[in-house]
Amino acid sequence: MARIPQEEIDEVRRRADISDIVSRYIPVQKRGRDYRAVCPFHDDHDPSLNLNEQLQIYKCFVCGAGGNVFTFVQNYENVSFPEAVETVAGLIGFPLSVHASETAPKVDETTAGYHRLLTDAIRFTSYEMNSDEASQARTYLENRGLTDAIREKFEIGYNPGDNRLSRFLRAKGYTDADMVTVNVARTGAGGISDVFSSRITFPIHDKSGNPIGFSARTLDPENPSKYVNTTDTPLFHKGEVVYNAHRAALSARREGKIYVCEGVTDVIAFARAGIDNAVCTLGTACTEKQIELLKSLAPRIIFCYDGDNPGQNATMKAGRLARKHGAVVSIVDNPTGLDPDELIRSQGEDALKQMVRKELTWMEFVLAYLKARTNFDSYMERKEFVARAKEEIDTLDEEMDRRYFTEELSRISGFHIDYVPRQTFYPRERRQANMPQGEESAEEQILAMMLGHKEASQHFSEKLGFLQDVTRGAVAMLIVDSYRTRDVIDPSDLMDRASTQEEKNLISKLTDMWIYRMPYSEEALDGAIRKVNIAIKSVQAKTFRDQLAMPMNIESERIMMEEYRKCLNDLRRYINEETSQKQ
Repeated sequence: MARIPQEEIDEVRRRADISDIVSRYIPVQKRGRDYRAVCPFHDDHDPSLNLNEQLQIYKCFVCGAGGNVFTFVQNYENVSFPEAVETVAGLIGFPLSVHASETAPKVDETTAGYHRLLTDAIRFTSYEMNSDEASQARTYLENRGLTDAIREKFEIGYNPGDNRLSRFLRAKGYTDADMVTVNVARTGAGGISDVFSSRITFPIHDKSGNPIGFSARTLDPENPSKYVNTTDTPLFHKGEVVYNAHRAALSARREGKIYVCEGVTDVIAFARAGIDNAVCTLGTACTEKQIELLKSLAPRIIFCYDGDNPGQNATMKAGRLARKHGAVVSIVDNPTGLDPDELIRSQGEDALKQMVRKELTWMEFVLAYLKARTNFDSYMERKEFVARAKEEIDTLDEEMDRRYFTEELSRISGFHIDYVPRQTFYPRERRQANMPQGEESAEEQILAMMLGHKEASQHFSEKLGFLQDVTRGAVAMLIVDSYRTRDVIDPSDLMDRASTQEEKNLISKLTDMWIYRMPYSEEALDGAIRKVNIAIKSVQAKTFRDQLAMPMNIESERIMMEEYRKCLNDLRRYINEETSQKQ
């Protein structure tokens, strides 16, 4: 497999101008030395995407998205890194010696064979949907409003009885072992049999459109398993699959948002209403890998789970996870008690269109969710309600939102809650090289100094050597490694070496910090390192206290107590140093 030479990648990056490349996709405006644009990675209305001409990187001040020219094209077009390099090279007229198609990994023949087997299974079940045996299935679908056009679009089929799918696939030359591997058949005492026998089949594809499994519905009202999905196979891992992602991708990128439902028929209901950017997670439990896939489709994720308790609980969990991964989250307000499929069947397509227009912001949903689960006659429950809501309010990016929802929380709870603005730094001329507030801020200041000064990276390696947070720790190691071969780091180049979008966003954030542009100060670096050490030792001390509270033998307790004393001594020393620096 050929690779684009690194020197060509570096040359394309050097020649490409960030504002020129971004302007090929979205309008940009000149603002002082730099350019601004409406951020395409979240629901932006005011230009919040800053294009730094000097560093050749972009940074959104609202959603935190950041990167260089390659990152922008990757995320905007949802393509691989080699494809982004080729696109940028084409835009600036730079001839590459290797094309992206040549860098793509070779398709594994075994995997390709599984895809062909499932493709033939889809063709067979689609054909059987028109058979006499499938008349009940067709009637069921017609009664639910699923027309021939919808059945064809989603390749809805019917797996007949008498193991006919297995027999058909065997006649096509597929082995029983392969059918069992992809879970269209199983083996038992009577031999091989169809997994989805006498069920309506809904094919499932990966994000590239390759078939990987089925979701299948029974027509037997007595069968407790209404829907069954393909089990774990070499192709299908439920926690990584988002149904309809391959069809929804284009519309999601165009509109900048993706609707997430619970089930397959809900997605189809959205399509019937003319809304093509809808997917589902084949149940309500949303995983981190599914969130990452959803984020690659659109920056804004709109959850449309059921309005019952399980659905609302799942919305809360999935929304928190999505926001943790940097997505903009909102919730479809569904007071009907009906899922999208039921709503469109009982009230028509317009009812669903009207409902999806009624979106709640994340914080509006959280307040409603917590309020519905609180007994306001109980002081303790009201107090807990405030604590949980305040925790979410503090995560909001914009001060106006934090202020507004703090006032709402006061009104709902009946408690007087003062709004306390986040601490901000003074203008540069009033800033001092003293300790930042909080471990996160300290770690970021350490990284900003390391990014700007090789001496800071060397001092960090000698005095600390690691950071607690996974993303910040990874960026620290990237910086340390980069200084092995160079004296100055180009942030745009460092982004290409980052493994995740979170790391690229962080690098972009560091370049915008005041301390990145300041002369190197070992005193400031030592202060930040001391803050991190205080946090580490505080956690260790608590861990020792918790362990000492547990039953243990005398010798273990003696050793544990000795380690606890050492930890406390270190903690006191760091705190005393901090106190003396402030005096």
